[in-house]
Parts: sequence; C-alpha cells; structure tokens
Amino acid sequence: MSSLHGFSRARCDTETSPMRLARQRGIGLPAAIFVITLLAVITAAIYQLLGQNAQTYQEQINLTRAFYAAESGAGFAMNSLFAPEDYPLFLEQPASCADWDTGKGFPRLYEFTVDGLNRCSATVSCEDVAVSGVVYPTFTSVGKCDGVSRIVQIRTSYD
Repeated sequence: MSSLHGFSRARCDTETSPMRLARQRGIGLPAAIFVITLLAVITAAIYQLLGQNAQTYQEQINLTRAFYAAESGAGFAMNSLFAPEDYPLFLEQPASCADWDTGKGFPRLYEFTVDGLNRCSATVSCEDVAVSGVVYPTFTSVGKCDGVSRIVQIRTSYD
C-alpha cells in the first residue's frame, strides 16, 4: 500500500485464475441473438396475421357487394313482373316464366356501374314452381363481385 497525500491506496490484483476465466464465458451474446430471433419471429407472425385480416376484410366487403348485386337483380326482375305503373293490370301480366316475351325473357344479365356496386353483375333466371296447383314464378339471382358470388331467391304469386 502506498500513500499519496494522506490517502491510502489498495493494490488491485489484476491476475486472473484459469477458473475465473472459465466462469466468464458470457451469456450476453447468445441471449441477444435469442431475443433478436424471437422478436423477428413475432414480427413475422404479426405481419402475416395483419395480411390475412386485410384479405378477410376485403372478401367480406366483396361478399356484401355481391349480396346487394344479387338483391338488386332480383328486385329488377320483380319490378318487371309487378311494374309499379301497371299496378291495376297485374292480372294481365304473364302467369309464369315461360309466358314472357323472347326479348324480355330469362336469364337476364345486369351490369352495375354505380358507386358501391361498380364492377358487379347479377344474372337472374326464372323458373316456375307449382305447389298444390298454384304456379309460383321463382327468381334466382346470382350476384358476382371481384370473384365472389351470392345467391338470392324470390318466390312470388299473383294471389
């Protein structure tokens, strides 16, 4: 020990034993690599989930649009059968799908260009269904939007 200006100084042993070196092989680098790898895997999983969520959301929107396209097509077909301006003349309308004029016949294709249904279409067919002697015109409308489709079916009678 040496003294300088009244302060004592302890000598620090800088020699290390081989046993002390063996215990200092450090876990810092493997731990850091493990944490970085774990965070990368979690990030990739979150990215994949977000992508799937966005795809599912877009498909739900297209399914909704296809449903409204099918409903609109069925509504147009019903409007041609029961036209509002012809209300008093409903009984003079064709009694079945087979009675429609060739130019007004089925299947009918409706292409939509309005906002919300842009690039959507509806194909409407008509089939007569007889139940207990009553003929029911049955409209089947298939709406399609960006690769997905929905079906709406309407059965009606004149009674």
